[in-house]
Amino acid sequence: MELTELVKRAQAGDSQAVHDVCLRFTGLVKKYAFQPHIMPIAEEAQSQGWLSVLEGIRQFDESCGVQFAGYIESRVKYGIWNLFKRERRRWQHEAKLDGGSDEDGLPMLDRLADGTDVAGEVELQWLFREITAAVTLLPDKQRQVIVRTVLGEERLTAMAVELGISTQGIYNLRQRGLARLKTLCARMYGDIRQ
Repeated sequence: MELTELVKRAQAGDSQAVHDVCLRFTGLVKKYAFQPHIMPIAEEAQSQGWLSVLEGIRQFDESCGVQFAGYIESRVKYGIWNLFKRERRRWQHEAKLDGGSDEDGLPMLDRLADGTDVAGEVELQWLFREITAAVTLLPDKQRQVIVRTVLGEERLTAMAVELGISTQGIYNLRQRGLARLKTLCARMYGDIRQ
């Protein structure tokens, strides 16, 4: 089918025609989105390219005397170029860690705390949130026993007296709770392993 006919059908709301028009411009979007200077933001650039194609389909007016293919190429090219300019401005305003210095004349990297394991701290915070969420999924008695005996310092016998259960019963609750936590937490690294 001719491109102008596809565009008219797409403007009328035919989703298959929109799909077909997009297929015809896949190479163009990739050409502009995966340029070497845009590689750090290639995914964003590709999204901007597709957005430009869709907006171009919606706004194209055949009566202006412009070919649709040229119109779309111009929209994609300048849409991605404008995205790059915005990002470049942002990059230029970011603090330079290696060469920049503050008002004391110290390089920015020297101002960072020595021995700080940022990745480790972030992972510990993530683990804390995940484990807290997993503990809330435990049955009430198992959660109480885990929180008070494992995370806290309460003794099994003191909990047994308080709850009116044998010490062995408290121990069994703790073991079942820990086993359930182990299965719940086993899924935490599932996405990373794949």
